[in-house]
Amino acid sequence: MPGRGTVEEKKGSPSPAAATPPARERADALLASITGKILRPFGQDELSDLAEQRASAESQIRSVVVVGEVKRGKSSLINALVGRRDASPVGVDVTTSTTIAVGEASQERPDGTAELLFPGRSEVIGHGELADWVSCEGAHVTNPRTDELPTRAIVPVAGSRLGDVTVVDTPGVGGLDPAYAALASASASQACVLVVVCDATTPITAPEMEFIKETGSAVEALIVAVTKTDKNVRRWKPIVEENTALLRKHLGREVPVLGVSSLRATLAAEMPPGPDRDRAEERSGITALRALIQTKLVSAEDLPAANGLRTAVDGLRTLAADMSTQIDAITDNAQITEDLTAQLDELQNLKDHSQQWEQYLQRDLTLIRQNATDELDRRLDAIREEWTTRINKNGMAVLRKNPQFFVAQMERDFQGAMAASITVFLDQLHSQIVAPRFDSELVWNEIHEQVTASLSNRTLETHQVASKQQGLLDPSMLTMGVMGSSMIGGLIGVTTVIGVGAVVGVAWVGLNLGFRAMRSGKTNLLSWMRETTGSAKTTTARMLESTLALARPEIVIRYRDHLKTSIEHLQKQITEAKEIARTDAAAREKKLKRLENNRKVVVNNITRAEQLIAELTGSAAAGGAR
Repeated sequence: MPGRGTVEEKKGSPSPAAATPPARERADALLASITGKILRPFGQDELSDLAEQRASAESQIRSVVVVGEVKRGKSSLINALVGRRDASPVGVDVTTSTTIAVGEASQERPDGTAELLFPGRSEVIGHGELADWVSCEGAHVTNPRTDELPTRAIVPVAGSRLGDVTVVDTPGVGGLDPAYAALASASASQACVLVVVCDATTPITAPEMEFIKETGSAVEALIVAVTKTDKNVRRWKPIVEENTALLRKHLGREVPVLGVSSLRATLAAEMPPGPDRDRAEERSGITALRALIQTKLVSAEDLPAANGLRTAVDGLRTLAADMSTQIDAITDNAQITEDLTAQLDELQNLKDHSQQWEQYLQRDLTLIRQNATDELDRRLDAIREEWTTRINKNGMAVLRKNPQFFVAQMERDFQGAMAASITVFLDQLHSQIVAPRFDSELVWNEIHEQVTASLSNRTLETHQVASKQQGLLDPSMLTMGVMGSSMIGGLIGVTTVIGVGAVVGVAWVGLNLGFRAMRSGKTNLLSWMRETTGSAKTTTARMLESTLALARPEIVIRYRDHLKTSIEHLQKQITEAKEIARTDAAAREKKLKRLENNRKVVVNNITRAEQLIAELTGSAAAGGAR
C-alpha cells in the first residue's frame, strides 16, 4: 500500500466556550482534512477527487414547485416571487395549460424570450407570444388545425428577486395532481420547496387537504400560501390561523402558512429600489414568503456535503482494513500469511478461468436486461389499461376540452414507465454485477458514467403509428436521454429522477399524433395508444440491448484490471508479512505502535464523518418542519 507515514489527528478544535460553526462549514473542513491529510498521502487521489466533486453544490438546482386548484392565483404568485408582472401569463380568463419553469436569464436563455418544449424538439419565441401557446384560451391551443403543442415551457427572467431559484408553475387544470409534488421530493440531492396555493376566500378545501396529506409525508419543505389578501382584508388573517390549525390536526406537524397579496407585491416590485419599495413588499407578504423559501432551500444545500463525506468514509474504511491486515501480520503472522495466500489463490484462479467468469457476466447482464424489460412491459400495460378505461368512461369531450394537458399527462406516464425500467437496470447492474465483483465506489462511478453516456440522446425510429388511420400517417420516433440531475428538464413536470442519481428524459415525437388522434375520434385514439405502447416496448428493448453491448466490454476490461491490481496488492502484503516475521521484536513493536495510532486516527475520522452526515441529513429534514 502506498504511503507509510503517520496519520495526523486534526488540531485546533474549538473550545467548548467557542461558538460551534455551521454543520456545512464543519463538513467542508473535515472533508478537506480527510482527503488532504489521509486519503491523498495514502495514494487515494481519485477517490478524493470524487468525494470533493460530490460535496460541491454547484450541480444543485434550487427550485420552488407551485401547485393549487384553478383560479387560486398560482401564476400571479410566481410573478410576484420573481418580481416580474407577466413572467407567467395571467388574466381574468387565463388558465395555465402546461408546466412553466421561470428562472434567472442567461446568455443561452436571454430575457424577453421563452423556450417551448415540444415532444422531441424545442423552439424559442418572443415572451409576448407565450400565452398563445401555454394557456387554455391561447390562440394556438384552441386552434383545431394546430397539430403540435408544447408540453412545457421555460421563461428566463433577468434580475429575478429569487436569484438563481427556478420557480415551476403547474397547470391550472389538474393543478393538484400528486405527480407534481414528486418534483419536490424526487431527488434527495436537490434543494426544492413545494408551495401549495390557497386563497383568502375560504379555509383549505377537502381536495386541497387531501393533496397536502398525500404529499406532506414525502415533502418536508412545504409551505402554504394564502393569496388574494388584498381582496379579503378583514378575513385573510383568520383564514391563515384556521388553515394552520387544520394542517396541524391532519398532518401532525407545523406547516407554515403565510398570507400574500400578489397584486400589491407586483406593484411594489415595479417601484424604484429603496426603502419605500421594501416597505411595500413587506406589507404585501411577499418578503416573508421569499425569506421562508430561502430558509427551506438552505437546509437542503447541506446534502451534497453529506454525499462527499460518505464517499470519503468508503476510502477510510478501505485504509482501516488494510491497516488491520498489517497489524495482524505483526501479531499473528502465520495466520494472516495463510489467509492472504488463500485469497491470492482464489483471485489467481479467477484470472486463470477468465472465460468462465465472463460467461457468468453475460448471464447476469442478460438477466438484468430481462428484469428491466419486464418492469417496462408491466408499467406500459398498466398505462394502456388506465387510459383505455379513462377514454371509455369519460368520452372524448373531456379530453378534447384540453388536449395539451392530457397529452402532457400521457408523456409523463410513458416517461415514468421508461424511467422505472432504467432504474431497475442500473440498480441491478450495481447490486448484482459491479458491487460483488469490485466493491469499489470509483469503479462503479466510472462504469455508471459510461452506461449513462451510452443511454443519452438515443433516437430510434419505429414503425408508423396508426399508419392505416386517415390523418395519422406521420412516423413515430422515440428519444430517450439520461442526463445529470441538474438539468432544467428535471424540474418542469415530466422528467423523472431515478434511483442512481441521474435523470431520464423522454421526448416522444409520436405524442404529437395524440393531439390529432383526440380530434379524430375514440377509435383512432385507442389505436394510437395501443401501437404507441408497442413501440415503446420495442425501442426500449433495443436500447437496453445496445447499452449492454457497450457496457459488457467496459466491465470485462475493468474486472481484468481489478484482478491484476488485487493480485499485486496481495502479493505485496504477503511479502511484507514475511519481511515482518524476519525483523526483531523492537522493530515489530515500533511498527505496530505506528499502525495502531494510524488506524485509531482513521477510525476516529470515520466516526466524526458519520456523526456529521447524520447531522447534515437530519438538519435537512428538520429544516422542512420548521
